[in-house]
Amino acid sequence: MWRWLSVALVVAETLWALSGCATLEETRKNATEKPQLVVWWNKGWYREEDAVMQKIAKEFEGQYEVEVDLTFTAQEDLSRKITAGLIARRVPDVAFSFFNDWLVVPKYGWDDKLADVSDVINELKPRYNEKMLQAGYVFNNTTKKRSYYGIPIEAQTMHIHYWRDLLKEAGMEDDPTKIPMKWDEYWVYWKKVQDALRKKDPAKYGKLYGIGMTMSTRASDTLHNFEMALLSFGGELIDPNGKVVADQPKNREAIIKTLKWFGELFTSGYVPPDATNWTDADNNAAFHNKRVVMTPNPSQSIPAAQFFNKDDPNKNNYFHNMATIEWPNGPDGKKARYLSAVKTVVIPKDSTNQKLAKEFMKFVLEPKRFLDYIRAANGRWFPAFTDISKDPFWRSGHRGPKGEKDLHIPVATTIFLDRENKVFEHWKHPANSQVYDENVWGKAMARIAIDKWTPEKAADEAIDQMKTIFAQYR
Repeated sequence: MWRWLSVALVVAETLWALSGCATLEETRKNATEKPQLVVWWNKGWYREEDAVMQKIAKEFEGQYEVEVDLTFTAQEDLSRKITAGLIARRVPDVAFSFFNDWLVVPKYGWDDKLADVSDVINELKPRYNEKMLQAGYVFNNTTKKRSYYGIPIEAQTMHIHYWRDLLKEAGMEDDPTKIPMKWDEYWVYWKKVQDALRKKDPAKYGKLYGIGMTMSTRASDTLHNFEMALLSFGGELIDPNGKVVADQPKNREAIIKTLKWFGELFTSGYVPPDATNWTDADNNAAFHNKRVVMTPNPSQSIPAAQFFNKDDPNKNNYFHNMATIEWPNGPDGKKARYLSAVKTVVIPKDSTNQKLAKEFMKFVLEPKRFLDYIRAANGRWFPAFTDISKDPFWRSGHRGPKGEKDLHIPVATTIFLDRENKVFEHWKHPANSQVYDENVWGKAMARIAIDKWTPEKAADEAIDQMKTIFAQYR
């Protein structure tokens, strides 16, 4: 994962904030006739998302007689911008980044730099999927208590995408309901596809791999993969109070088993050799290029890209050639347990328009408006609100030109609503965000795959690193 919290980068971004962000105050001074709300918003993956948000902002301007200075920024740049603004105290009134839940809410809630939004949460609480509220409920080290410093709006979780046409060509069952879901059988199935295709046509499939598993120190996908596997092996890293429990015998053993499994998966030759150097986009690219048969991915970005594929106007890939299925049952035979990353909006404590900012967020999150916004993302995100998730779109998804069923969006809905699903645990303690940011578990995988360490040695180093990071917070 990107290491945005390094001292050098923070200093550089803070200097940028002191200069560039001065325009925030200049803009407000120029708005003499109407109050102005400055909103930094994550640029959507699709133009439709941004268009809906612009429409909502215009509606808010008309109803509240204010000006909304709405700007869209790509997620990597926006997270740096928000971090720099909070440090320099040159902030917008509303900030939404897809990485707020990882990098902003836990750390800057702890540092008392975010406004308490409990009043907004309490007003919206009857509508919320209550499990997702935890993402915004963090500890403030100044007040010495927890409160809501983030407004959850949408979420992503783990899916497995695979090419049905490649399974057919290998002479194997491609129906999602026929894929074996027992742990060992599931992973062996994809290995068999690779073996069958390479045997059938070595020239065409000699560089095809059965499993597109991201295992690098550069990608946040690695963390999703590791923690999903750790859940499957019954392990925990921190307890409900934010205390490290990774070193407890039961959890250490689960971590060792998880790392051993990843190591064997890689060294067996069924994962692309460069997967230890992938970024978050690389497993998507490998899948779209049919370099891998299947890949785990913590969002619906892969099928969404195929839905909008201009080279496939009939959407054959989306409706016929690929499918989405669940993570397999754990080695213990239990149904897969899931983790969700819940995207949150923050209102900086230094905002001069906190009341108006809260009104804006309540306005955005009114059912009809927010349904329009989140549906424009084409199923990439799942709503944090039960009334929105009851819309038929989430259970049925899209319909094909000939009435074909959607094999993607309804799977995500099942995971969110019908499976055991908990929020990523960075909300429990800001140190856990640093563990993710430093990709401690990706480094442990690399120790095994590249440095040839034993799983036990790699696990103990990672656990010690985790404990050291947590010990820095007092």
